[in-house]
Amino acid sequence: MSSSPPPKAAAAPVAQSTVTAVEKAAPARAVVPMISMAAGALVIVGALAFLLVGREPESDIPDFSEAFACPPGVESRSGRMQVTASTLNVRAAPNAKADRLQDRTLRKHNAVTEECRSGTWSRVRLVDGRWGWVANQYLASISRTN
Repeated sequence: MSSSPPPKAAAAPVAQSTVTAVEKAAPARAVVPMISMAAGALVIVGALAFLLVGREPESDIPDFSEAFACPPGVESRSGRMQVTASTLNVRAAPNAKADRLQDRTLRKHNAVTEECRSGTWSRVRLVDGRWGWVANQYLASISRTN
């Protein structure tokens, strides 16, 4: 009896590398954010260097304290005050005939800082840093409670 040779086993398919275009691009995509971050850091460093190099010495900053000081003969004050009138006009000078500052009308409970007092008028600094004169009968001290 003749025996036939056993059939050859089918060779297992060799796994081929199936690297897709997305996988090939993955390392490149990881580099792009790093380059963007480095470029952003360079821009920030450059801007800071520009500001520091172009900065004038602090001794050249003008002193405005005299310009904002209380006028001679006017009592200097420093205190937080609250408006008691429903509306209160802020004026350019300490009298009722002085120009009314249109964009500085105060409302009840607005807080201001009293800087000077001249008779029945107070020069106040508003929360936005601007100042003007108001009749002090419409102001009350804000008590500090802890």
